[in-house]
Amino acid sequence: MTEIHRDDRLFVDEKTNTLPDIFKKKIMVEYHKRLKNQSRREANLYLLNISEHIESAVLSRLSVKTLNADEDDLNKLAEDEAQECIMIWQSLSSESLKKPYKRILDFMAYRGISPSGLKVEPSTPDMLSIIQHSIRKSWWLSKLRIRQTRDIEIIARTLNFVKKNAEIYASDLNVRRRRWQKQKQHEFLENMLVTNEEGLSFLLSEMKATSVSNPAIRKAELMVRCRGCEEYAKTKKHTSIFITLTCPSKYHRAYSTSGDPTKNWNGSTPIDAQQYLKTTFSRIRSELNRQGIRPYGFRVAEPHHDGTPHWHLLLFIKGSDEQSLKDIFTHYAFEEDGNEEGADKHRITIVKIDPNKGSATGYIAKYISKNIDGENLDVGIYGENPTIAARRIETWASVWGIRQFQQIGGAGVSVWRELRRMDPLDDPESLMEIARNAANDSKWDKYFESMGGDDCARKDRPIKLVYKESVDISTGVLKENQYGEIKAQSIYGLEHGNVRVNTRPHTWEISRAS
Repeated sequence: MTEIHRDDRLFVDEKTNTLPDIFKKKIMVEYHKRLKNQSRREANLYLLNISEHIESAVLSRLSVKTLNADEDDLNKLAEDEAQECIMIWQSLSSESLKKPYKRILDFMAYRGISPSGLKVEPSTPDMLSIIQHSIRKSWWLSKLRIRQTRDIEIIARTLNFVKKNAEIYASDLNVRRRRWQKQKQHEFLENMLVTNEEGLSFLLSEMKATSVSNPAIRKAELMVRCRGCEEYAKTKKHTSIFITLTCPSKYHRAYSTSGDPTKNWNGSTPIDAQQYLKTTFSRIRSELNRQGIRPYGFRVAEPHHDGTPHWHLLLFIKGSDEQSLKDIFTHYAFEEDGNEEGADKHRITIVKIDPNKGSATGYIAKYISKNIDGENLDVGIYGENPTIAARRIETWASVWGIRQFQQIGGAGVSVWRELRRMDPLDDPESLMEIARNAANDSKWDKYFESMGGDDCARKDRPIKLVYKESVDISTGVLKENQYGEIKAQSIYGLEHGNVRVNTRPHTWEISRAS
């Protein structure tokens, strides 16, 4: 290996010392290649170019704490950040609340953290809530973990490591970190008990295994709902359409064929690309509503090889609305950069599903499988192992906070899940009992019909969720969380007309298992 010139050692260290070790090694391999085959100047220009391309905000955060920080480092940093916010709060507590609130927000922003629920004109309780969050180590630790993980991925994408012929969908570093994180989560759940008022106890890991947090159960439920929508559509003679929406080229980091950096990429992250898709679809839905078109179905968000998201939508509509829906989707898909090269081929594809050639559920089944476990797939779209790809896609969704599956229109799944908790009612002809039987038998089409079908607005669905406040029994006062906020309402049960059913009669307490 060619030795770094002594006059360049400080420069090389400055440009690489804050990067994760695994990235630094890759960069230095490339640096030494240029040093050997070209010149000192070309090698140093390569490093300079890298630092210029990494987002300035990321570099600013890296100067605060290296991305090589382990869990102990993050715990210490979280404690320091919370203490700093405590000092700000104490030193300015005699001032108007706006002053410490603004100072703490600036402090968070410098670390690349933006708290949820920010309002343009916050009330006094809003400002107090943010301050109460900021002075707790646990809140900072959670935010720092997310920030560190996303910064790692931002740098990996900037350096063009995330692509089909390298680290597909997500960086190897974050894939390993995610595996470690899930192992730690499992160990935690294995050591925690949940116990009800009757003394019945379960490990939290057992509870998770029976919920939709279990990938197998989540996949099975999605397939039941897709198949149910298709069965319902058949009875109504509705049309099935499969749509793929892709972002403009400026959101894509690497070409799908060569893996080379795209010329139009503007530094966007997958979060930016997902926001583009959400905004575009919001405009589409608004126009559909204006024209009285009510599609129902499902949306799957998944990554291209470089981590840029795209959407697949399986929609069912009345045959008379088919052309209008296609026109609306096409119009908004090309609204931004619609004339750029390749947009006509890649921006949107619309396929009307011929039931004689295959089921509508079959169109989306492979995308559901690809994004959950990769089972029953021979190979991925880029030739990758589907099981390994599913783990990398799960990492991608976790890093960027992207919701992979979403129902479009139709009857709500929360009511469906609460119906499955119910005991049979005395009146077998009641609507709630008909819906309960449909849910219990996994007949989404029958449940959909009982909930008013495709022409029923959400607010007019006959069976509704009922919520309850969290109240301190001894005082009658609403309970507060650790941040001094009123605890969110929890589900009590269901109601239809004058019939109300408690689907969650037990109260549960969490404790450490002995």
